[in-house]
Amino acid sequence: MPIPIKPVHSLDLHAELFDGPSMEGLGLSDIQIQLLGVSQTPRKAEAAKLSDRYLTMLKSIDSNTDVLVTAASYVALHKDSNVCGVPTEISDNDLLAMKTAGLLTGYGRSVELTERAKLALRDHYLSIDNVNEFRKQRTKDRFDLDEARNVKASSNKFRKVGSWLTSKEFRDEFDVRFVANNDKLRTKGLMNAEPLDEYEVVYFEFDYPDSYSFWNKNVSFPLSLAFLDKNHKIVDIKDMEADDPKSVGPDSNSVVFVVEANKGLFKKLGIGVGDKLLLKGNKLILSKKT
Repeated sequence: MPIPIKPVHSLDLHAELFDGPSMEGLGLSDIQIQLLGVSQTPRKAEAAKLSDRYLTMLKSIDSNTDVLVTAASYVALHKDSNVCGVPTEISDNDLLAMKTAGLLTGYGRSVELTERAKLALRDHYLSIDNVNEFRKQRTKDRFDLDEARNVKASSNKFRKVGSWLTSKEFRDEFDVRFVANNDKLRTKGLMNAEPLDEYEVVYFEFDYPDSYSFWNKNVSFPLSLAFLDKNHKIVDIKDMEADDPKSVGPDSNSVVFVVEANKGLFKKLGIGVGDKLLLKGNKLILSKKT
């Protein structure tokens, strides 16, 4: 018995080319499947391991939902559609690589995460410190990506391996979660985001020197802000409490870059005014004043 032919418009080309034929829903007997020479062993719904770089980009894309497009999808009854805009710090080459790897679908820089990408993010979220909070707070029997994504850890008891580093083991570099170099990213910042890792930061870039104020509304964790001039030298450091709508600004109007980190981290590491923080790729390098 031949395998039914699917219309071209209904094909998932990535699955057809790389995943092989599926016997699900064809109504074939075990003998017919054996005669076709197709394995009956079901494939497990698991994500291939992705590099930290790919996961970082997926998290950035996943948090950059295009609200207008997604709302339009709901009106059109496409309720499962969650269209995201690709942040500008992700290059066209990286975007093409993720599409080729079957992690994203869509046209241009308006994309949706595939099931493979969602599974990879699921595995990532289940590996971090909020997993125990998720297990306690979840309301569904099956794993839900949106639910896990939005769970906030209520305690510091469960920490990532990286957070066990002491200040003596710090190697003068931070991981950069994302670079906020346009109005949309600068406005959103860390609102409704998961907490930063111990040595993870967000890097803000502005177009001209000024005194830029920040607030921490809709951010569930406190932050320290290092304000940098055009030479990347720290001119001021301020703190913000969790979910605080009060504005905080530097005592300087020469600020061009701002670095957000966990509250007290700069003090813990002995970083202060006059030190430099230089962006190199996805790392922020500390250069102490002499």
